[in-house]
Amino acid sequence: MADPFTGGGVIALSALLRGHRVYAQDINPWATQNLTTMLSLPLAEHLEPAVARLRAHVADLLNTAYATSFADATPATVAHTIRVAVIDCPNCSEDVRLFPSGIVSLSERVDRGGNAGWLACPSGHLQHGPADRRTRCRTCKQLIDPAARYTAGRQFRCRCGHVGRIWEAGRIRWEPTLVERTIAGRREISPPSEPELVASADASWPTQPHLPSISLGEETSVLRRYGMTRWDHVMPRRQSAVLNALIGAIDSSAAGNRVVASVLYAAVLGSVEMAGYLSRWDSRYLKPYEAVANHRYNVTTLSAEPNVWGAPQSGRGTVGRRLEHLAKAGNWYAERLGRIPNVVGPLPAGRRRSAGSRAHDVRVVVGSSTRLLASSDSIDLVCTDPPYHDDVKYGELSEIFRAWAGLDLARLDGEAVVSADGLDTADYEATLEIAFREMRRVLKPDGHLVLSYANREPTAWAALFGALQAAGFTTIGYQVVHAENDADHAKANRRACNLDVILDLVVADGRPLKRFAPPVSRVGAHEDAFCHMLGTFALRVGNLQDTWRETLKHSITTHPFVDKKKA
Repeated sequence: MADPFTGGGVIALSALLRGHRVYAQDINPWATQNLTTMLSLPLAEHLEPAVARLRAHVADLLNTAYATSFADATPATVAHTIRVAVIDCPNCSEDVRLFPSGIVSLSERVDRGGNAGWLACPSGHLQHGPADRRTRCRTCKQLIDPAARYTAGRQFRCRCGHVGRIWEAGRIRWEPTLVERTIAGRREISPPSEPELVASADASWPTQPHLPSISLGEETSVLRRYGMTRWDHVMPRRQSAVLNALIGAIDSSAAGNRVVASVLYAAVLGSVEMAGYLSRWDSRYLKPYEAVANHRYNVTTLSAEPNVWGAPQSGRGTVGRRLEHLAKAGNWYAERLGRIPNVVGPLPAGRRRSAGSRAHDVRVVVGSSTRLLASSDSIDLVCTDPPYHDDVKYGELSEIFRAWAGLDLARLDGEAVVSADGLDTADYEATLEIAFREMRRVLKPDGHLVLSYANREPTAWAALFGALQAAGFTTIGYQVVHAENDADHAKANRRACNLDVILDLVVADGRPLKRFAPPVSRVGAHEDAFCHMLGTFALRVGNLQDTWRETLKHSITTHPFVDKKKA
C-alpha cells in the first residue's frame, strides 16, 4: 500500500496495523522524519529510563524556571504564565493592555461549574469577580461585560478615545498578567508574585541562539506584521532556554540508542508548537491552543507560555506529556503487531527506483510526489488525500518545527498546492497530473487508487477530475464518509467540511467495469447531497467531454451547500 501525500501518516499507520507493507512519501522533511519515528517506537521499558535521565539532566533548570508557591505558601509548580500584549497608544503614549475580551480566565473550568474568575475592564484593569454578569471596575468604575470583545478586527481603543490597528501601533511588549500554579489535585490562577515576575522576565535568562528568519508567506506574514521576524521571536527566553537545554541533553540521555534518541527529539521539538507568544489561552476551559491551531498562525494578545516539561494535572502539548503517550504507544504497537515494525527511511526520492526489501514493513521517502521511489507495477493500492487546493499551507505551518529541528526552511516546491504568491490553479492541476501519472506507473495492472477530497471550490474539483482523467484513471465508485471536523474545537461551527468524498479509481484499459455508489442519506441534507452530487459527477472521470468544466462549476456554485442564499 502506498500513500504519496502521507503528511502525518494516519493512512500509513492504519495500513501497517492491518498487516500491509507500506510505502509512505511526503515532500516535507519534518513530516517524514516524524513518521519514521512514530512507526518505530520502542517499548516503554526501553524509553522510560531515557526519559528519566533526560528529566534528571534538566531538573535544576526546571526548578529555577518553574518552582513557586501558592498564596498560602504551599510549594507548587508554574504550569502556565499568561501574558497580555501591551502597546503604546500612538495618540497619548499611554500603555494599552490588549485583553481580547472581558473575561480573561475563569478560576475553574466552565464544565466543572466555574462561573467566576479574572476580568478586564475596557481600560485594561484586572480584577477577580463573577463571570456570569456585568460588574463595575473597582479601579476606574467602567462597566465590565464578561462577553465584551475588546480587540475585534485586530483593533484597539485607548482610554483617550484613539482607535487603531494593533500591528500599526509599534512594538508589542508582553506583560505577565496571570500565573497558573498546580500540584496534584489543586490549581490556582492569580496575578504573578514578585519571584514569578523575575523568573518569567527575559532579563533573567541568558541570550538564546538566534533561529532562522521567518519567511514571508500567506500564513507567516501575520507573524512578521506583529514584529516577529525570526523563529526565536515567538517565545519567551525562558521557554527557549529550557528547550535548548533539553535538546542538548538528548544524546547522552539516549545512551547510544538511536531509536530512543529520535523519540526524545520528536517530543522536545514537537512541543515548540506551544510557543509562548503564539499559544492562545482558553479563558473558559483553562488550556492553551497550539501556535498552528486551525491551520493558521494566529497571533494572540493573550498568550500562554507553558512549563516546557509540564506540571501536575496540567501540561497539554508539553514534553513530559508527549513522552508519556509515546511510551504507551510503543507498547500498543507491540500488542497490536506482536513486534516492533522494521522501518527504513527517510530515503531521498531521487535515488534509484526499486520495489524495496520485503524485510521492511515500511519504507518512508522524502520528496515530491511527482517522482516516486517505488518501481513500476509494484503497488497494489494507492490510498491518499492530495493537497486540498489552497486550503492549508503545510509548508509554512511546518516552518516553526523545521527551524528548531535544523531542517531546510526552503519553500517546499514541486508539490500540488495553491498559494497566494505561488502556484495558480492551472499549475496545481498540472502538478497533480504528474503525481497521478506516477501513481499509475507504480500500480499493478489490477491496482486501485483510492483518495479522499473535500472542498467548496469548483476550480479545485475541476483540477482534481481533470488531472485524474489526463493521468489515465477511470472512477468506478465513490463513498461519502463522516470527517472529524465537527468534533474538532478549532473547526466546529466554521465553514470546514464535515463530510469527505472517497473515490475509487482504476486504469480501465478497455475492460468492462462495474461501478458502485452509495444511497443518499437524509443526515446533514445539504452537505450530504453536495457530496453525492460530486461523487456522481466523479463517475464520469475517464469519459469527461467538452463542456464538463462549465457544467461542474455551475453545479457546485449553485448548490445550497455552497450558495448560502439557497440554503
